[in-house]
Amino acid sequence: MAVKRVRMKNKHRAWVKWVVAIGIVAFLGVTFAASVGIGNWLLRTAEQYPASVEQESVTVPPEKIIPVRVPAIKAYAYSLGDRYSGYVYADITHLCAPLRDADGALVFSSRVCERAGWEQNGRVDLATNTWELHQSGLYLCAFMPISGFAEEDEAVRELVLSYEASLISEAADNGVDEIFLTGLDPTHANITEVAQYLRRVKSLCSSDCAIGVMITPEVLLAEQYDVYLAAQLMSVCDFLVLDLRGLPLSDAPTAQEAETEAQSETLTEQESETREEQMLSVEYVMQNLQYDLTRYSPRLALSEQQTDALDYIIAMGYGNWVIIE
Repeated sequence: MAVKRVRMKNKHRAWVKWVVAIGIVAFLGVTFAASVGIGNWLLRTAEQYPASVEQESVTVPPEKIIPVRVPAIKAYAYSLGDRYSGYVYADITHLCAPLRDADGALVFSSRVCERAGWEQNGRVDLATNTWELHQSGLYLCAFMPISGFAEEDEAVRELVLSYEASLISEAADNGVDEIFLTGLDPTHANITEVAQYLRRVKSLCSSDCAIGVMITPEVLLAEQYDVYLAAQLMSVCDFLVLDLRGLPLSDAPTAQEAETEAQSETLTEQESETREEQMLSVEYVMQNLQYDLTRYSPRLALSEQQTDALDYIIAMGYGNWVIIE
């Protein structure tokens, strides 16, 4: 019996050794396979990293693109009441017209002014004009200069802003497809007041007319405490119009400017700041503000004289602009 027990113990020990050996081999195999898998994953990640970084630098994350309510348009300058058949023959489908003339007088005949007993010079029947344009397949984008924010007297300021808000509402009710406001000059200091005014204007408009705001490139870049001014505006209006009127096509200095700078070894701080302001151009906006153009999809506003700038914008493939007379 003692001999049998010894043999059984020896067999048991041998079986345990085999189990331990197999377990160790299996563990080493799993560890090796895992190491190879992790190594391959790290290698693929390292190879893809430069491409991913490059893509992120030019691609705006979808969640950061702010949707707009209006279609992209290519609008040419138009004066309310003028003949429009030439635009139709030229396959132009969008027009941009002022609601006030250069002196600030209304271009259209206003029911609001008539009922309030205010003097007016506008003679265009806006409802008829917009109806005829729509019948010909034309889309009317209008703009309204706002002067109330320039008033220093608080009572006069409120009166003028209310008057102008009523005129915008009237134009919208007369069939204008969209209206953008100029002269607001939004800043981080007055954004609350500007936002309140835009809400008031939109609440008065009973139609589906979209309301926008004209801004400068400086406003597009304005940021304070990680809050962008343009994003704040987009939360209370339907679209933005980026004013490029008056900007040169290129920021390259003229021959005379280059010679002057070459002769001057150092520039004063004021001269340096002036030179930086002068560097702002249509080319600079299109090449360096692509992220903002993609995020906000603003209309680009040009004057009729900026034909070279318009050709450049079209060549860049940007199809959302208005020409202002």
